[in-house]
Amino acid sequence: MTQTQVSALIARALDDMCEYQERFRRDPGRAQVSLAGIPHALVPTHVVASDLPRELVEILGAELAPAVMYRFGRLIGLSHAAAFFTDRRIGMTEPQYRVLTGPFHFAWAGYGDVQLLLWEPKLDEDFLVLWESDNSFSAREALNDGHRSRACHLQAGYAAGWSSEATGLPIDVQEIACRAEGVSYCRFVMAHRDRVSQWMSDPRLHRPTKQYEVMPVSMPRAASV
Repeated sequence: MTQTQVSALIARALDDMCEYQERFRRDPGRAQVSLAGIPHALVPTHVVASDLPRELVEILGAELAPAVMYRFGRLIGLSHAAAFFTDRRIGMTEPQYRVLTGPFHFAWAGYGDVQLLLWEPKLDEDFLVLWESDNSFSAREALNDGHRSRACHLQAGYAAGWSSEATGLPIDVQEIACRAEGVSYCRFVMAHRDRVSQWMSDPRLHRPTKQYEVMPVSMPRAASV
């Protein structure tokens, strides 16, 4: 698939997601928030990004806590993706399009924005996507708390869940670098579960951003917040 074809899919995904997100409703009288008829609950990002991980470290230890946050994000990504694909009738005949819609939902739901650096979504063990975010809420909250290590376990899990649902493959996502560590972007590698550890040593994943043909995959920014 050429970059022009990918760009066309990105434009289509933006339109599809904008129409879908117009069905966001709040009904305080019934204590219900819903998106396309699916109930949600609003939670402060500080609770999810700082308070919950701290509680998990206390209960489970520093090694297991990130894995729980990753699994939590994965479940959310799987659920959001399945609901979106069903509602929009986007079947498995369009796996690349299904993957590309993920960043738009990711941004709309407040998890972070996305720039694609490498786009090689083959439907086998060679599946590979490299992406960055400069506004992950987990990194933002970590910086506010003075936390200086990788923080975006929830975002990595979400991307893994969405892409696994999109492709039918066991996709795993690992964060290569995080803004909480003092760099400009959070960078993630998305790959088949059996290959992701091998990809981590590939020099193609560790170049400066300016050396990639960057493809923004993000919702339009509001005029004011």
